[in-house]
Amino acid sequence: MVERAATFLTVAAALLAASPARAVEAHRSEKSLPSSNGVAAIAWDASRSRLTQFLEHPYRYPSSGKETRNFAYDSYPGIRVGGAGTWLTSAAPITIEYVPGTGVVHVVRAVAGVTIDEYHFAPIGLHENASVMLVKATRASGSGAIDAYALFNFHLGSGGPAPGTDAEQIAFDAQRDAFFEWGPSGVAFGYGSIGASSHHGSTPNNPYASLMSGANLADNAGTGATSDAVAGLQASLGDLAAGASAWAGWFTVLAPDAQAAPAVDRVRAWIAGRAADKILSDEIAAWSAWVTPPPAGASALEAALAKQSQVVLRMGQVAETGKPNGQILASVAPGKWNIAWVRDMAYATVALVKSGHLAEAKAALAFQMQATVGAYQQYVGAPYQISVVRYFGDGSEESDSNGDGPNVEFDGFGLFLWALDEYVAASNDTASLTTWWPAVKTKIADVLVHLQEASGLIAPDSSIWEVHWNGKQRHFAYTTITAANGLCAASRLASKASDPSGGTQYLTAGQKARDALLANLRAPDGTLGQSTEGLAAQTGWLDAAVVEAVNFGLIDPSRRTARASLRTLQAGLVPPSGRGFMRSDVGDWYSSQEWIFVDLRASRALELHGDTAARDALFAWNVDQASENFRELSELHDRVTADYAGESPMVGFGAGAYLLALLDRGASPKIACATYASEPADPVDAGDDAPVTTPDDGGVAADGGVASDGGRNADTPGGSSSGCGCVAAGRGDSSSAIAIGVVIATLLRRRRRC
Repeated sequence: MVERAATFLTVAAALLAASPARAVEAHRSEKSLPSSNGVAAIAWDASRSRLTQFLEHPYRYPSSGKETRNFAYDSYPGIRVGGAGTWLTSAAPITIEYVPGTGVVHVVRAVAGVTIDEYHFAPIGLHENASVMLVKATRASGSGAIDAYALFNFHLGSGGPAPGTDAEQIAFDAQRDAFFEWGPSGVAFGYGSIGASSHHGSTPNNPYASLMSGANLADNAGTGATSDAVAGLQASLGDLAAGASAWAGWFTVLAPDAQAAPAVDRVRAWIAGRAADKILSDEIAAWSAWVTPPPAGASALEAALAKQSQVVLRMGQVAETGKPNGQILASVAPGKWNIAWVRDMAYATVALVKSGHLAEAKAALAFQMQATVGAYQQYVGAPYQISVVRYFGDGSEESDSNGDGPNVEFDGFGLFLWALDEYVAASNDTASLTTWWPAVKTKIADVLVHLQEASGLIAPDSSIWEVHWNGKQRHFAYTTITAANGLCAASRLASKASDPSGGTQYLTAGQKARDALLANLRAPDGTLGQSTEGLAAQTGWLDAAVVEAVNFGLIDPSRRTARASLRTLQAGLVPPSGRGFMRSDVGDWYSSQEWIFVDLRASRALELHGDTAARDALFAWNVDQASENFRELSELHDRVTADYAGESPMVGFGAGAYLLALLDRGASPKIACATYASEPADPVDAGDDAPVTTPDDGGVAADGGVASDGGRNADTPGGSSSGCGCVAAGRGDSSSAIAIGVVIATLLRRRRRC
């Protein structure tokens, strides 16, 4: 029989065993703070207290068979007070944060009576693969001259993706007040001082040892070919009075053509004589001018996360010139999903549209319209324009393969049409639509029509959770959901592109896909299942992605299908931590973690369903977690500890999903295909909200016998008017425990902890 879940019974059993459920609080578990201007991609490592990433490209794979290299071993500042030198990596941070609403990493430390504010960022106004490191020293107590140092330990030897240290060379250019470094990597770096340096030094006079001994850097000219060359710069700040401050700053720039001098000159032109503090204030102002205000009614934490989520969207969009330009990565490195997935990019693009960043949204769409695709036409069955999975950095199509063959995903076609429709509706950019329409029509919308079966479902594919091929492909609900939404979006686009016959065709096809969901993908209790194949197998059929049928306005959120689907997900997809949702019940590690993307999309579906308490609890949990983790949204929460897991920060599936949930909050539902799918009348639709039973559960109500509150008791999301929202999870179909439910229902409410 179809396996049922019994959340209420699991909580009851835990209480009877005198083992109260653990309350999981928001806590810090993220370790890295990246900064990117779309060309540079750097990251400050909180665990090592230093900059440990400086990438060749923001994306992971420039082209097939090539992986982006990380040239940074580490880079960090130091301080000398009187005669005592300290590299700041050995001084425990007091504060680690982003300057709010920016990509500027800010770290505060205290050494020998001096407070040091440290800043790292990739300047958004500088179209170079470059970073800036600034130090502000403020005298709190004591006396003695203060000098600031910077260490540059980059590896430019052979190999990759982490090059070696062989045959590196360093030379000092006095005219430019900068070191150049090069080696077998084929690239060069420039390290320069903002404001005149007082001293400089490099291997063989190790700058690290110089500061540790309290000495000035050696002012040497550099080194010939050697192993593991290191450079450093020093700035004398004077003997500051109590309360007085002084600044020092440096920059690093990558020259892919191995010509460091012109790259340094371009950075100097951008600096334009500005002092370090002015560079910082200008950077903060530039971010402030770009970030749009959060919506009215947002709490302080929600507003701060909204601003930082916009920053993550911008950091995740590639700004390199040429074909790479405009793509949006799934994660900002060091998150290893710094790859442009079609699906993640769609959610990020719509978030850009709704937060008012139309130029960036257009660039993401344009990237895909000029991408090189078609390698999987034998699977698609027709020429197509949108990748079946993702893109290499150069804009060519990529699909990952394993023993089950490639991933081939048809949901991207519908998602792209959704994003394009949202952009055109917000921008009224009919000129771009007119230019793109011939390809959009024949290679995206018509492809979905071609893939639609007589039932209305879209042909089997790998879909959102990427199950690969060779018999693994299925008629996934998510793919048909995105197709219905996308085809109905295409009908609106066709009208704006003066293609009325296309408008009629796509609306008809979209409505057919919409109606196929109810006809083919409902379990006996009305729950939308993962796939027709999963429902037939009666195992592994719960899939949180079906909430998009509610969010995209395909099914009425007040009717039986939405009600049953949300109730079943709340019962069957909550991990042991008692927070949020897993993505499915197939049982593997990845699927069984808490997915932040799912949490955020489910929060909107719960709102549309009318369960604002559940929405608020789920939404607040994720806001609290992000607020404790540098306002970054990760891919996952560990299923037991709720620690951040997977990759971070996520862009479309993190920042984008958050902004959509926040910006759509309180808005009326958007009905994708003019009307909702027609549902047959049943007792729930008649208004009695009775528990829905299924033929295979022995007559037990789907909510474990709990009162008619939509299937949730006081300890499930939304079951409490307090908004606390704790959830305990468990799988099982034992009916023997039902008898204890009524006895301890009051106890459950009294012992709730959140």
